[in-house]
Amino acid sequence: MNLSILHEIFASMEQGVVFIDDQNRISYFNPAAERLRNTPLNEMLGQSILHCHPKKAHPKVMKIIEDLKSGKTKGHHRMNLQLVKGKFYDNSYSAVWGPGNEYLGVIVVTQEVTERKKAEDELKETLGKLQSANEELLRLDRMKDDFLSNVSHELKTPMISVMGYIGMILKEKVGSLTEQQKRFLEISYKNLHKLGKNIDNLLDLAELGIRKEVYTFEPVDLVKVIQFSCSTVEPLAKEYQIELETQLPAGPLAIDGVADKLDQLFDNLLTNAIKYNRRGGKITVTLAENDRFAFAHIMDTGIGISHQSLNEVFTRFFQEETKPLGDSRGLGIGLSLVQEIVKLHRGEVKIESEQGKGTVFSVMLPKCPNK
Repeated sequence: MNLSILHEIFASMEQGVVFIDDQNRISYFNPAAERLRNTPLNEMLGQSILHCHPKKAHPKVMKIIEDLKSGKTKGHHRMNLQLVKGKFYDNSYSAVWGPGNEYLGVIVVTQEVTERKKAEDELKETLGKLQSANEELLRLDRMKDDFLSNVSHELKTPMISVMGYIGMILKEKVGSLTEQQKRFLEISYKNLHKLGKNIDNLLDLAELGIRKEVYTFEPVDLVKVIQFSCSTVEPLAKEYQIELETQLPAGPLAIDGVADKLDQLFDNLLTNAIKYNRRGGKITVTLAENDRFAFAHIMDTGIGISHQSLNEVFTRFFQEETKPLGDSRGLGIGLSLVQEIVKLHRGEVKIESEQGKGTVFSVMLPKCPNK
C-alpha cells in the first residue's frame, strides 16, 4: 500500500495512534493522538513513552511493554488511565514484529472512554448503596426476629397464668357459676386459646406472605365460626350500643379451611365494622350458599369509606383518616390480613361503601366438595 494512503488513513482516525520503537521512544504520533494528549507532535517525537504518562503509571507501562516484548503477553494489553484532567482513556498496547520475527516496538491505540468510566463509577456507587441497603435490611430483619421472640415470651407467661386461673373457675373449684358467668368465661377462655396458637406469629402477614407455612385444611362449619366471632365482639358492640344481627343457616355450612385463620378473618371484619360504625348503629351478618360457594356479608351502618380510599383498604398499614369509635386505632394490618386469609382459602373479598351510609364486606369461599 502507498505510504501516503496509509498516512491519510491514520490521519483520519478518531483514535489516537502512537508507535513506540524498540528503545521505548515515540517515533510516530497521528493527529488524533495530538488532540487527545493535548501535546504537539514535535514535542513528542523521540521522547520516552513515559513522557506521556503520569509518574505513578510508569511501572505499569514499562511492565506492559516488557511483557509484550518478551512474549509473555500475547495479542494486546488494555489499560485505562486519565491522561488529560477530567478525561479518561482506554489504551490498547500491541507488539509489532518484523519479517524475521524481530521486535520492532509497540503500537498504542488510544480512545476516550470518559462517559463509559462515569457510567461504570455510577454503577459501582449504586451497587455499593444497594449492598449497604441490603445489609441494613438484614440487620432490621434480625432485630424483628429478636423482637418477636422476646414479645412472644413476655406475652406467653402471663397468658398461661390467666388461662390456668380461668380454667379453675370454669371447673368451679372456687365456687359455683351462673350460666351467664360460665358462658362469658368460656368465650374468654376460647379466645385466650386462639391467642396462644398465634402468639408466635404476631404479624400474620409476614407468616402468610414470607414464611409460607403449610396449613392443614379440614372441613370447618362457617356457621359456628361466625357465631363465635360474634360472641367475641359482642361486649365491644354493646359498649357502643351497636346492634349485632345475624342471618345464618339453620344447619352447618362446611368449607375446606383452616379454623384459626377463619376465626381471625371474621374477628377482623366484625371489629372493623364496630370501630367505624356509629353509636347506636347496626351490624348485619348474613351467610348463604350455592352449589359451589359460601357467601358471607358483613354490613354496617357506619361512617363509610371515601371513594379514593376503596382501592387501598386492603393495603398493609392503611388507616382511614376518619377517627374510629373510642379512637381505637390499630396497626392498619387487619384488612390486609383479611385479604391474605381469603387468598389462602382460594376465595374472594370485595368491599362496597358510601360515605355516611355504611360499608359492606362480601366474602366468597369455596365449599367442601360434595357438601
